[in-house]
Amino acid sequence: MEREVVRIDVILPFKAQKISPEEAENKIARIIGDIPFFSYIPLKDTLDEGLNSWLKLINAKLDYLISILTREKEGFNDLPLQKINISEKGIRFPSKTPYEIGDLVEIKTVIDIYQPVGFYLYGEVLRCEKREDIYEVAIKFVNLPKDIKEKLSYFILCKERELIRELRSE
Repeated sequence: MEREVVRIDVILPFKAQKISPEEAENKIARIIGDIPFFSYIPLKDTLDEGLNSWLKLINAKLDYLISILTREKEGFNDLPLQKINISEKGIRFPSKTPYEIGDLVEIKTVIDIYQPVGFYLYGEVLRCEKREDIYEVAIKFVNLPKDIKEKLSYFILCKERELIRELRSE
């Protein structure tokens, strides 16, 4: 069977946990620590070019610090690294805990797009197979807004480019 989306193996900060249908009912995938909306509001430049550069630099540093603090508050900085397989439609990962088909799962991960950004993703278990002493769990994303799907696609595309560059340089 041919896949309709690109999947990629990556090592990311990652945690998955089962949630109840009641918990999942109103959960929609969201981003934590992204550049705030007000950063995109154009500021009027002053007549002093040096001052303009400094103000833009300070603004960028404040955005970065706010992003780090927000991710830390949500527990994204403490996530263990794990090798996962991800696409814009789902994720596959090893787990010590077995899942049942149809279980709902909350996923926390950090993906570095233009800066490290925390993601809350939600999914439904499609497959859980025992492999030696671990389970391989496949999840289909649910409640995934278009903008988050696009960010995942962009991340995967960037990783694919990196792999191609590495192969060409060998």
